Parts: sequence; structure tokens; C-alpha cells
Amino acid sequence: MIAEREATAREHLLRVYEGVCPHVLQNPFIPHKPTPRQRKFLGLHLEYPELDVFEALFGGAAGGGKSDSLLMAAAQYVHEPTYSGILFRRTHTELALPGALLDRALEWWIPAGAHFDAVNKVFRFPSGAKVAIAYLKGPRDHTRYQGAEFQFTGWDELTHWETDKPYSYVGRSRLRRPEGSTIPLRTLSASNPGGPGHIWVRDRFVGGGVDVATGEPIEPSFPYVPSRIADNPHLDRASYVESLMGLHPTVRRQLLEGDWSAREPGDYFRVEWFGPMLDPELDAIPRNESIAIRWWDLAASEKESAARTAGVLMARLRQGVRVICHATAFRATPGKRDARIAQQAQLDGHQVVVGIEVEPGSGGIAQVEALAKTLRGQGFRVVWARPKAETSNKAESRHVVKAASTEKGKAGRCDPVASCLERGHARRGECNDTGEPWYGADAGEAWMGGRDGLRIYAGAWTQPYLDEVEGFPDATLLDMADATSGAWAWLEAHAFGVRVPPPTTTKAMPTGTDVHPEDRPEIGKSERDRRGHWRP
Repeated sequence: MIAEREATAREHLLRVYEGVCPHVLQNPFIPHKPTPRQRKFLGLHLEYPELDVFEALFGGAAGGGKSDSLLMAAAQYVHEPTYSGILFRRTHTELALPGALLDRALEWWIPAGAHFDAVNKVFRFPSGAKVAIAYLKGPRDHTRYQGAEFQFTGWDELTHWETDKPYSYVGRSRLRRPEGSTIPLRTLSASNPGGPGHIWVRDRFVGGGVDVATGEPIEPSFPYVPSRIADNPHLDRASYVESLMGLHPTVRRQLLEGDWSAREPGDYFRVEWFGPMLDPELDAIPRNESIAIRWWDLAASEKESAARTAGVLMARLRQGVRVICHATAFRATPGKRDARIAQQAQLDGHQVVVGIEVEPGSGGIAQVEALAKTLRGQGFRVVWARPKAETSNKAESRHVVKAASTEKGKAGRCDPVASCLERGHARRGECNDTGEPWYGADAGEAWMGGRDGLRIYAGAWTQPYLDEVEGFPDATLLDMADATSGAWAWLEAHAFGVRVPPPTTTKAMPTGTDVHPEDRPEIGKSERDRRGHWRP
């Protein structure tokens, strides 16, 4: 009787388990029991029967069993003869690494009876089901699957893809099933935060971004199951955590805590270098204390894959600090583009100069002259410049503004902007605890009194702007960085205000002025400047 009750109880538990996580416990191609979070991930599609194609993301912290989750999902329906699935990594190198997706699939599925076609990298199961393992690196690689049909696609480290184009094409349009089949259509992914595709993956599954048009937070479209190192019993957690301690704090937060709000530090623009965000009302700039320009980087297409027209409004205050007041970007045809630029100029006001970058070729100057004629007719001051600060056309040279930076290429033009941004961070003394050089010349000053650096206002546009420029120059979208460098270069070439002359003294500045104020030596009265103290 006891044995019968135990058998009945086991059967009942198995039925319950199958109801929430089907085809896993007694599946020979899933060699170990899933963790509670993996079980949740593998059964989520049952909670959304109304979706034609189900999507979900498993991820967050490193070491949480992401790759195992995808292999389990790929093997869930291999008992069905018509089942076809595919697993992707971005590059072949990532696919073939020891312990990576392909290596682990061979360990799991070959001993259980699957056959592996090494040429095509396809696993064939006893039922006739197939699971392929492939990579998608090139911009056109996804077109190889135009005639393919799958019931499952899996994406390992989804943030390694810069855009959602291959994911959307293969992961949605290639999912079909035979008439009468009950196999669910699923596109499942796994990833840590970070990487070139961090923003679109975060917005799609996790949320937290901001809609530029409405200023409202972006709500996720599909389920996300967060993973943690503590959830994975098959990992030496202590040694793995220790290995993450030497990483940059931002990267460590991404991998150890699965923090999607943390971004990898940029090479040119870092969020912390801007300092605390300014309030547009409380920190408004008096009009007679600044000069401002909105610089436009032009494009002329509505296609989703095309570059955008981007405009950054930047002001330079009398003492020298610059501030980004607003940024916008859009895709539009030439007529709609020029209308929006004119509309934005009206919103900015006549005190703001309109700057335009001239595209290469004779057509570039023609479109700028047409736009400038419209704007000048409305009373706006218009300037323009080519990416290179030179022109051989005498008629053109009367209008073209020569920028401060003559470096070729987008990165070269952003170099002085990044240097200014980082200098301001150091001068405000905000980097003291990071071990970076301490200058602190503007520490404790009101932000308008800063003599260097780049600040930014808070607004609905701010987070999308920071998301984009912090990924420069490796990000897919570079338009905001181009517009920022153009605005900065014009303000650098057109300084506003009068610099305070250095103190009239023949004595050398005492040592210690470039260190923390608490560590600086005392200065005698005879060594002070006209304002009563030394300034580096």
C-alpha cells in the first residue's frame, strides 16, 4: 500500500510538473533537473497561449545557467518528428569556445542518442527532429534563412547583436509549423547586460528606457526571467565571484548583479563625467551670460536602417563651461526634415544660432544653402561647416565656419569634446574617490562658474541621448555624437565672455595646487592673487 501511494504521488507530481514545464523531467536530452528559474523560463509559453510567436529573455547575472536554459528549451520538443529548431551565437569563434553552446550540446545530446552532422552543424534526434547551431555575424547573414522554417530559435548572448534586425527577421518571420501541429512557436534568448545591443534588448524585455516622443518610461513587450549566480548549483560560486572582482565597477554590476541600468564605460562620453544633471527651471541660464547653437547633422531618408538627422543644442557660459540643453533625432525626407528644423528653430528662439554640417559633394552645399535661405528669412542666424575645416570655394568661404578641430573622421572630431568633458569632471573634484588625477579647481563652485567641462540638463530626451553617445564610437547610431562635436567645435571657435587675466606676480605658484584642497599647503598673503587666493 505504501509503495502504491508513493507511486501515485510521484505520478501526480509528474503531471503537475508537466503542466508548468512540459517535456523536461523525463527527457533523455536534458541531463539534469532545471533550477526553479529555468523551470519558470521553460514553461512561460503556456501562460501566453494567445501569442502566435512567444518571446522571452533569460539572463542578468553571469553564471546563472543561461546557455543551459537555451539547450533545455531547444530539446523540449525533440520527441516530435516534425520539430525543427536552431540556436545562434553572433560569431563562429563564440560558438566553438570550450564549454560554449556547441561544446555543451555535444556533451548532452550525443550520449543520449542524437547524431551530429559536423559539416552542417545539425543534430538529428531519433524521432527525426532536428536542431541546428549557427552564427549570424554579417549584415546580410540572416538572409540565408529566407526559405527556412523553425518552431524554435534560441539566441545566446542576445546583446552581442547591435540591432534587432537579424533577431526580428529569423526569430519571427521564419517560425512556422505544419497544419494541425501543437508544437509552440518560440523565440527564446539569454544574455547578460552590456554589449552593443544592450539598449534594444533592455527596452524590449526589461524596460527602463525613456520614449523620446512622450517622455514616458518604456514598458517591456515580452517576459524577462532574471538569473543569479546563487541560482546555479552546478557552478563554483565563490571562485567565480572572486574572478569578477577585478573588473570595472560598471561591468561588475552587470555581470555580478545583472543590473540593466549599468552601462559599460564609454571611451569618449561617460555619464559620470557630465556630473549631476541640471534642472531646466532651477538652473536656467541667463540669456546675457551665454552663447548657444543648435548644430544639425543632416540625413534624408525615412528608412529604418538609414542615418538620422540629429540636432544638439549646446550653450557656452561666460566663464567657459558648456551645457547640453536639448537633443533630438529623427528620420525624414528632405522636405519634412527642413520643416522640422525650422520648427525646432522657432522653439529654440532667435538667440540660438542654427549650425549645419555640410555633407560631402556639391549637393551638400546646395541643400544647406536652400535651408539657410528659409531660416534667414525667418530671422535666424545660420552658419555651416564641412567635417574638414577647409574650403576652396571663395563664395562658400564667406559663410562656412571653420571648426576648431581639423581631425578627419568622427572619432577625431569627438576627441576634443571628450577631453573637455573629462577635464570638467576632474576640475569639479568628482573623481577623487576613483583614483583619477585630482585638480579640483572648480570644486565647490556654482556650476555656472565652472571654467571648463560639459554639463547636461535633465529631460525626456536625456537618457536616450546618453545611451547613444556613451556607446560611441562602437555603437550603431553615431548621429548624436556628430551633432555634439559640431556644436562644441563652433562654440570653441567663438568664445563668449572675457577671460580673467592671471595674477600679476613674479613668484612661482606654490606646489600642491593640483591636489585635493585639504592637502594643499597654506599660502602667505604676499603670494595670493587679486581675489585673495591662488587658482590653478
